[in-house]
Amino acid sequence: MKKLALTVMSLCLAVTMWGQTSAGSEWSPQVKQAATMIKENPAKASEAFEALLKGKNKKNTSLLVEIGRAYLDQGKTAEAAEYAQRAKDVNSKCAVAYLLSGDVALELNDVNKASSDYNQAIYLDEDCGEAYFKYAQVYKGVDPQLSLDMLTRLQAKTPEDNRISKEMADVYYTMGQYGKAKEAYESYLKAGTPTEQDYTRYAMLLYLNKDYAPSLDMAEKGLELAPENHVLKRLAMYDNLELKDYTAGLEAAATFFANPANPDYVYLDYIYFARLLEADKQYEEAVAQFDKALSMDQSHTEIYKEISDVYEKERDFPKAIEAYKNYLDGMKNSPDISDLFLYGRLNYYAATDSACQDKQPVYLAEADTVFAQVAAKVPDNYLGNFWRARVNSLRDPETAQGLAKPYYEAALGILEQKPDATKSVLVECNSYLGYYYFVKEDYDQSKLYWNKILEIDPGNETATKALGGIK
Repeated sequence: MKKLALTVMSLCLAVTMWGQTSAGSEWSPQVKQAATMIKENPAKASEAFEALLKGKNKKNTSLLVEIGRAYLDQGKTAEAAEYAQRAKDVNSKCAVAYLLSGDVALELNDVNKASSDYNQAIYLDEDCGEAYFKYAQVYKGVDPQLSLDMLTRLQAKTPEDNRISKEMADVYYTMGQYGKAKEAYESYLKAGTPTEQDYTRYAMLLYLNKDYAPSLDMAEKGLELAPENHVLKRLAMYDNLELKDYTAGLEAAATFFANPANPDYVYLDYIYFARLLEADKQYEEAVAQFDKALSMDQSHTEIYKEISDVYEKERDFPKAIEAYKNYLDGMKNSPDISDLFLYGRLNYYAATDSACQDKQPVYLAEADTVFAQVAAKVPDNYLGNFWRARVNSLRDPETAQGLAKPYYEAALGILEQKPDATKSVLVECNSYLGYYYFVKEDYDQSKLYWNKILEIDPGNETATKALGGIK
């Protein structure tokens, strides 16, 4: 039941669908008057309430519950519980007495008793809508299906009350069923004018369902009602990024981050801002925002991968490699093949960059090691051997030693078994081997590979010239 207790605070802060009190009775004005004295003069308030209960009202369960509700509204749980019990003693089948008792238990964080009392209220009065609703709220975060079942029962009894759809949308949201949550919210919104909260929740649901354009529309309409709504401003930035409207996204970001002292920024906000800046080729500013995201939550080491991507676009390969190393080091498990491959490729690109020639042997050694791991982990994939071939071709630019030969051969052996192999990759493998055997003056073998190229690409000029130069 620990998880159940987590729902209590949010539930206590929520405004229920049907309100906290009944429609009232002929005694409501007197009860309200007496309630004003509960805090400052509790003894006098008690006397006033007891005076109301004299004579024919001694066993008036509705009045007892109304007084108990007045105490609960003032945070006086002991007195509220006492009046709930008095109502039960008068009439053990009084549903609203159990409803009040459940509310008292909820206020005291006794969620087991609260849910039991709400269930009893429903058992005693199948039309006690507030009991259905509160029972559903109690279980929303713990057993959402049970919550949904209760709301479905209530909706069957009062199909005209479209507000139930709003709560059902919230439960579906809790369950991660964003499509159904969206449908339920759409049903609710058809019935009336959306509030700021409605726009906020619906825009979020649409965003989570990847309906970015309608989410942005709802966010903008909500901002017309509440220009300072932090969540809606956030969604405007997020949606514009997803829609690839980077100019509008940056404008939304400027509005969203206009108050840097706001404590409600989260690390993801800076990531989205950084992505917008990156898309706009403001690379230095993008890295600064990614760094802010990391400073807020250093556990999200996957951010380093995005930083590496920015540095790669700037062709600052040393920094790209450093950031990628941080990304790999932060992994809880061993890196997967794609991560290893991308790291190896970064080192290869660094080795080919004129600005990094002083460290070319280091980058080539690292790339070769990484691509060897890729080849070992996925032996039926050509990429590990193919990129090892490229690395070793750089180590042996004149093809004097044939360092790349075994790797191009291994890659070609895999590729030739695949009818959908990429033509350019096949051409590269055969070109190297054709040239290698030409250098070794093994012209028959050289012809074999150049002819393979022409079978793949009949118009290939390099192969045609090579064959023409072999006597």
